[in-house]
Amino acid sequence: MQSEKPFKLDYRIGSADADYRSQCRVSALLEHMQLAADRDLAGMGVTVSEMLDQGLGWMLLTTDVTIIRPARLEEEVSLQTWHKENKGVTWLRDYILTDREGTHLAEARTAWALVDLKRRRVVRPSALPFEVKSHPDLSLGEAPAKVTVPSELSLQEQYRLTVQYSSTDSNGHMNNARYADVCCDALTLDELASGMSRLQISYHREIRMQEQMIVERSEVTEGTVWVRGRLAEENESIIFEAKLSLADSTASPSNQ
Repeated sequence: MQSEKPFKLDYRIGSADADYRSQCRVSALLEHMQLAADRDLAGMGVTVSEMLDQGLGWMLLTTDVTIIRPARLEEEVSLQTWHKENKGVTWLRDYILTDREGTHLAEARTAWALVDLKRRRVVRPSALPFEVKSHPDLSLGEAPAKVTVPSELSLQEQYRLTVQYSSTDSNGHMNNARYADVCCDALTLDELASGMSRLQISYHREIRMQEQMIVERSEVTEGTVWVRGRLAEENESIIFEAKLSLADSTASPSNQ
């Protein structure tokens, strides 16, 4: 079914959203993207509580965010989002962040899956007993590509992170938006100063409170830094993989 207009969330960049440069952190943008999606679905009757009653939940698979110009502290912005379409078991949702004049600040494409929480299995869209309106004509492009670190690249451990209360959400595991901070924490000061023009993340498995993550990264290659998180246990299974495109490709190689 076609909805009349995409959902829009108006807000101001607050001090909790900004980094040391008074620019909106990527993780804060991802947090507002989650909020906008939840409110869009809630307006259709698909609330979090209703889904939990049905034993269902959402699992984010891949996020691809292009940052045209970082929003600034106290800037008023608008975030539009819409469910685009389903492809197989995948739900595709797009986003556009604009300033007061309507100029695009960021664009994002995301891929989600519907999960049976009891069996921890992905289920088909038909398993959702609600109607989700779509905007297939407003597509920002194809489904975001899965991020896979090239096999020829060598990644080095940067730090280890134990998931604590501050990183978790109502599901009891690290919130999806927090992974942007994990990636940025692996960058040097020079790389942070250069800014980020694009962030692509694929989520492979959950990590829960008190579990430890090994965060690895590559050297800067053609303006790109690859970051990967592994579980700090015997199997060291991959938690996420990410590709960070620096806005200033002249940033110096990492010497961390």
